[in-house]
Amino acid sequence: MSFYLLLVLGQGFLAALLAPLPPPDLFLIGVLTLLYRLPAWQLVLFGYGFGLLQDVIGHGVLGVHALGLAAAALVATTVRAQLSQQGFLERSLAVLAAVAGKWAVMLVLLVWLSGGPAHLPAAAAVAALDVAFTVVAAMALLPWGFALLARTRALQKELL
Repeated sequence: MSFYLLLVLGQGFLAALLAPLPPPDLFLIGVLTLLYRLPAWQLVLFGYGFGLLQDVIGHGVLGVHALGLAAAALVATTVRAQLSQQGFLERSLAVLAAVAGKWAVMLVLLVWLSGGPAHLPAAAAVAALDVAFTVVAAMALLPWGFALLARTRALQKELL
């Protein structure tokens, strides 16, 4: 639980620190830490809920990040199901696919909510920076998150 609290606080801190640039999406990384622990439908619901929390905190129009993170969770579980190992390459592909799925949905919603594709060039620039920052942050944070979850599982087995 403290890992997710740190991610939420870190998201706000990085947003203020990198003010003109988009920060890495730590909410997406939080969803991806549960990629190997939850079934696909639960991960999509968790992604929607975590994205809704992101929208309520003030990072966007209500529901946009929620749908984006739900799509990211769906795409990540699909990619994970197609690959057989849990190494660096699979993790990289899952993160890239999740970020691509998130931005595909968010760009469609942007076009729909703005009434046309006039803002797509600016959104593509933001998406490119977000993808780069999120992938770098995910490669650093996901192993830590997986290790914390494995430690939690080991402690729960000892207590039982």
